[in-house]
Amino acid sequence: MKSFKEYLIESKQTYDFKIKIAGECPEKCAEDIKAALSQYDVESVSKGTRTPIQESHYDFPEEKNIEVTVYEVCLNYPATSEQIRAAVASKISKTESQIKVRNPEEEAECILNHANDEASGEALLEKPLEEIDGQTLVGDKHVMSLLKELSKNKTTGEQYKGTNDKLLAKKLPSEKAAKTDKRTGVVSPVGTKKITKPDVKSARG
Repeated sequence: MKSFKEYLIESKQTYDFKIKIAGECPEKCAEDIKAALSQYDVESVSKGTRTPIQESHYDFPEEKNIEVTVYEVCLNYPATSEQIRAAVASKISKTESQIKVRNPEEEAECILNHANDEASGEALLEKPLEEIDGQTLVGDKHVMSLLKELSKNKTTGEQYKGTNDKLLAKKLPSEKAAKTDKRTGVVSPVGTKKITKPDVKSARG
């Protein structure tokens, strides 16, 4: 049987965040981030990864010609992105506008929102629309093909023996050949099936 400590270890939950800082960061920035978030029991802080200098960055549109340093942080206690940003900003002497903090879900949404930021050079308004035959999905052609499929599925009932055998037909109901429209090739669903009824009078005699 597992001990209580083992159950706690297995049920342990961590909280991941990605911290982006605009501009230069000192080498001890990772240590400063860990100290700033000590109240949330920091599990780990990665070494900063620097991006190339860009004229503009979607996370910092007000900044020009900057590099961005990214830190991945894992916490044992829950916190919001705003709480982490405020704590880190006060510790590393950066304004909150120079720091972006997101959890994995927020980061994925941000990437999706900016997936088409760069212009492809293709004029979508002048691009011809894809040709689609709507009659295969709706309309007369679709109805006719559906009726053809329905006419193929013919079933006969299964006869069971019991105490009322005299009142039941001696054989399964038979169906006469269905009439087919020569023009469309579709079996008419009305008036084409004739069911043989049991002779009740002979059964009573």
